[in-house]
Amino acid sequence: MFNLKNKRIAVYGMGVSGLSALRFVREMGGEIIAINGGDVSSWAKHPGVLDFTALEYCFSETDPSLPSKLNNIDIVILSPGIPRDHKLLKPLSDKNIPIWGEIELAYRYLEANNFLKPIIGITGTNGKTTTTTFLGEMIEADHKKVFVGGNIGVPFCDYAYDVLKTKAYADFILLELSSFQLESIDHFHVNIAIILNLYQNHGERYATIEEYGRAKFFITNKFTDSDVLIYPEDFQIIKNWAVKQKGKKLSINTTKPDISYNIKEFKLPGIHNLVNLSFIVKVAEEIKLHPKAIQESINTFGGVHHRIEYVANVKGLPKFRAYNDAKSTNWDATLTAVKAMEDFKLPIHLIIGGKKRGHGDSILPHLEFLKERVQNFYLIGEMADEIEGEIKGKLNYFNTETLESTLKILRGNFGEAEGVLLFSPGFPSFDQFQNYAQRGEHFVSLLTT
Repeated sequence: MFNLKNKRIAVYGMGVSGLSALRFVREMGGEIIAINGGDVSSWAKHPGVLDFTALEYCFSETDPSLPSKLNNIDIVILSPGIPRDHKLLKPLSDKNIPIWGEIELAYRYLEANNFLKPIIGITGTNGKTTTTTFLGEMIEADHKKVFVGGNIGVPFCDYAYDVLKTKAYADFILLELSSFQLESIDHFHVNIAIILNLYQNHGERYATIEEYGRAKFFITNKFTDSDVLIYPEDFQIIKNWAVKQKGKKLSINTTKPDISYNIKEFKLPGIHNLVNLSFIVKVAEEIKLHPKAIQESINTFGGVHHRIEYVANVKGLPKFRAYNDAKSTNWDATLTAVKAMEDFKLPIHLIIGGKKRGHGDSILPHLEFLKERVQNFYLIGEMADEIEGEIKGKLNYFNTETLESTLKILRGNFGEAEGVLLFSPGFPSFDQFQNYAQRGEHFVSLLTT
């Protein structure tokens, strides 16, 4: 029996997943220590903390008294953004104190109480959110109940909390899973795992693509012979690891995706979306969705917010097609978006830039690809000056620093022209925004007001 009553639980990180874990642990009767960056007096931006934890149990991660408070901790629930080798965690790790993510916490409860239903886990560098959202809608189109969450924005602990309170559960559990989340699983077991692709990313945590890939493959850690892995056959590093896994293996050709359904009404541009669709159809067939539900979803799915999202009613650029791809935080996502825009055969205006990552920031490896396809570049954020230094004299660009300045220049210079405006920044958002969603909403607001 999974029991947290009177257990001392340290929840480290007061983001969305941390707050969800706090609520769940409190409902289970656990004693909570809440840990976050910054002085505790600044935690007003996380009002949920004090809903579940008394102020005297809230600590800044730099509080000198915190290590002694952690001496009798039973479990640490770690937010994905905090590395497992953080100095605060080492003494606990040395004592074999469990360090879980909220994914593992939710799973343990559901597993112990026989509330588990088939779990479909989706990971990869790019396309996770689109694939997860699309598949969720397809399952619902077949009149089945599905929980859709994880890295997509709804914590797994929210689902566990609802099950705890209502004892009502879904037919399927569908989770988008980041490499950071997969680092902190233990018992967690998926029945169908999708690994969409693998590109160098998160250089702040992984020195090599092999390290990053190993974190992704934690998704298969508890695989059995009855589980299913769906992977891209033309990513050699993934294929090499995939063939060694237990269970049934299904491969996708990402250069020529094979889809056995009518795609005349499919609304998402670019081959990458056809690849995502081919993964989705494989899963749908594995879980025996009705072909009518699959086709209906293909015909109606319109995409997800901030991922090559079409923006209607653009002001001041009446002949432009505008796309919000604010979720792009790496070059491969941006290159994919640019390639999708080629379908329109119009001049492409690309807005790029954001917070420096430290690895893989240079535009130079992608210069020829972009030069052939993009008419003008607009450089924003912390990376603007660095990118300018690399492309000066080679590409047409404006160092605009902000989205406001970018739109002013576009409207002033191209107000009567035809074109495609693509906001696909290729870098994290934290230099100017709280997250990619705020970045995308700001862009759409500037375009439409």
